[in-house]
Amino acid sequence: MLGKITYLFIAVGVGGVFSWLQVPAGWLLGSLLAGIVSAFFIKKVMLSDRLFKYSLAMIGGSIGFMLRPEQFLHYHTLLLPFLLTLILTLIGGLLLGRFLKRYSALNANTAFFCCLPGGASEVIALSKEYGADQRIVAAFHTTRITFFVFTIPLVVGLYVPTATDVIGSRISWGESTLALLTLACVMLLTLIFSKYIHFPGGALFFAIGLGFVAHLLLPTVEMPGFVTGIAQGIMGAIIGMRFDRDTFMELRNIGAVSALTLLLYFVMSMGLALVFWGLTPIGWFTSLLSIVPAGAAEMASTATALGIEPAMVATLQMARVLALFLALPFLIKWFATPVKEV
Repeated sequence: MLGKITYLFIAVGVGGVFSWLQVPAGWLLGSLLAGIVSAFFIKKVMLSDRLFKYSLAMIGGSIGFMLRPEQFLHYHTLLLPFLLTLILTLIGGLLLGRFLKRYSALNANTAFFCCLPGGASEVIALSKEYGADQRIVAAFHTTRITFFVFTIPLVVGLYVPTATDVIGSRISWGESTLALLTLACVMLLTLIFSKYIHFPGGALFFAIGLGFVAHLLLPTVEMPGFVTGIAQGIMGAIIGMRFDRDTFMELRNIGAVSALTLLLYFVMSMGLALVFWGLTPIGWFTSLLSIVPAGAAEMASTATALGIEPAMVATLQMARVLALFLALPFLIKWFATPVKEV
């Protein structure tokens, strides 16, 4: 336990230093890098999924506090472009699965589950039931998310000014205390709801919704910036620790085609964001963070760090994950090889 706490303090501290140095999404990238370095060269620290849910509740609650009712007025205009990019995302993932199968020694179902665009934990959990190599599926999704979370903030941050430094805060101690108590209530209710009501992205959805309600009830309460920064640091520490030597070796054993597939995944995501941007009035970077299949929590956290429409990014990312979850049984039936043939 002491080792886990020490690691988290160090990783979050590195994130704070990165933020102080004005690195784009510094809290997230700094802790992510600290996690990768620790997993590769120092020690693998096993962190529970519950800790990730805690950071998710903190980030979601903070996003909810940022929401204003008028922000929802134009969301309906994004529906058709979103559905189009969702269909293209699914088609692209299936084609990349075929590509990975064609040029590697992986069986059909392993390649299929490796390239499904989103809902990583659900996809990994299901993959073993269909004869896929779960270790490779987990390694591929872990690498995809790590690569995107590390790359996208840098790409966006080069052109978007970093959000206000989250280390400093002009909020009084009284206001900060009230905000933290409110956030604690939001987090507690989020954990309770997500325990009994299960669906992909549920914890983030509940946290944002409860944070929004809390802001409506307490409109003068402002969340201290460092709270979101610490939550991003914890999330980065967890993601970074998942990308370890074993993950790297799994991909290395597949060969160069694994790296090429990930690169094509990135190019596909940029193209999908371009399509969405061309069909909607929202900005290019908002489109990129909203459409790229890199995890709702991770992209919402990046959007928060960069001050780029975190509510919209979280909403569209959660909708993509939920849509994939609903489509997954049909995708498996139509495109996965029957287990007995694997």
